[in-house]
Amino acid sequence: MYNNKIFIMIMAGSMTMGLLNSSDCLSKTIKENNVVIMSENEYGIKNRANIKKISNLKRLHDERLKAYRVKQIKKACGVSVTATDRKILERIVEAEAGGEDHKGKVLVANVVLNRVKNKSFPSTIKDVVFAHRGGTYQFSPIMDGRYYTVNVSDDTKSAVKDALAGVDHSAGALYFMERALADKGNVSWFDRCLTRLFRYHCHEFYK
Repeated sequence: MYNNKIFIMIMAGSMTMGLLNSSDCLSKTIKENNVVIMSENEYGIKNRANIKKISNLKRLHDERLKAYRVKQIKKACGVSVTATDRKILERIVEAEAGGEDHKGKVLVANVVLNRVKNKSFPSTIKDVVFAHRGGTYQFSPIMDGRYYTVNVSDDTKSAVKDALAGVDHSAGALYFMERALADKGNVSWFDRCLTRLFRYHCHEFYK
């Protein structure tokens, strides 16, 4: 069950995602390279991207994940993790922070893990990463398909390993954004509705 006060897209890469909020935090459009790819209607934001292509990528991804074991292991970070969860975490970190250094990647993993431990969000890594309302996903790489096409680097795997082992630089952050690429309305929502914690390279972290 989602918190009725906040439903927000995390922004990364070249896409600026829209906001969903019970009060005044709705954005009207989502743009990539100045081209509107999604727009809002009465019930939320509808995806106009190539849904068939992304659906096929998702199916292939799901089939690959079936090959991994499902035994849960309680990691030092305080989250129960399956082999599948670990692969999902590696892919979302690569998609969101592939150009960041080791600490920047650990920070993105920390945000996902913080959400798992927070009652306002789903309770597994998989459910946090794929969280959505209608056609609106919390993480833009799921929406635009980047998640399914990245090649996970050794450094990203190492960063995820560190985060699962308890390395935490996040100060409890639950959200992050890249201000330079964000829609002005979205930036305003972050600044008004959330508590800014710190900036690390291109990402700013909030809770």
